[in-house]
Amino acid sequence: KRQKMKKLNDANMGIFVLLSICLCLFSCNNDNDNLPKDYAGFEHSKETVECESGKSECELEIKIVATEKTKEDRAVVLAAPPPAVGQATVVQLTEKKVIIKAGKKSATTIVKIYPKQMVLKEQNVTLSCTPQWKEGGISKLTILLKRK
Repeated sequence: KRQKMKKLNDANMGIFVLLSICLCLFSCNNDNDNLPKDYAGFEHSKETVECESGKSECELEIKIVATEKTKEDRAVVLAAPPPAVGQATVVQLTEKKVIIKAGKKSATTIVKIYPKQMVLKEQNVTLSCTPQWKEGGISKLTILLKRK
């Protein structure tokens, strides 16, 4: 009976240690710790996307987060930079307005990337996210596009 209890305690200790490590990693990597109280914008400030050059398009899912839940829907407007004169669009938003539903702290949207239209093998594109209320500050997301 004692042997069985020891095994159970060892298993529980192992689970506890694993959960502690996961929790620490999660909290250490959490970008939201230093966000303003009423923040709503991109979850991360940087993303990297690798697309195969043979593909005509690939997609990137982007998360819009808020630090607090509210009782009403909140809208943010996304913007991508216009392509340079004479160049094709490399990044296209699937929706310009994203709604964080009442009672929720996040929403996702898809960005389409067209690797065949990239001039360079690597390029940065910066998107902006503007909350549609007075106090909301603009957040930016820089996407490093890489063509394989």
